[in-house]
Amino acid sequence: MDDGDTLRDLVRGAHDALAELGRAPVACPADVDRFDWSADLLDELARVALQVAEATATLAGAHDPDVDARARDLATAIVRRRNDALIPLRVATRKVAIRS
Repeated sequence: MDDGDTLRDLVRGAHDALAELGRAPVACPADVDRFDWSADLLDELARVALQVAEATATLAGAHDPDVDARARDLATAIVRRRNDALIPLRVATRKVAIRS
């Protein structure tokens, strides 16, 4: 197998792994805090977004500012989503006033 085949296999493997993740039933292990578990996974996914930009630069031979910026935007959006998931824990003790 040459380097081109190895790289192709790596890219296809990354694609397959993300596709499988998108189809997988999500079930937090019973003995693990759901918010910590999901926050850890979302943090890893944000790092994957940044790695896509690095891999793109490696394969293309140079960084592209647009690709880098969009990867950072995606990573930021993922982290924001992780943070949004934690908000109900912080506001659960507040009472909501209902206007009539």
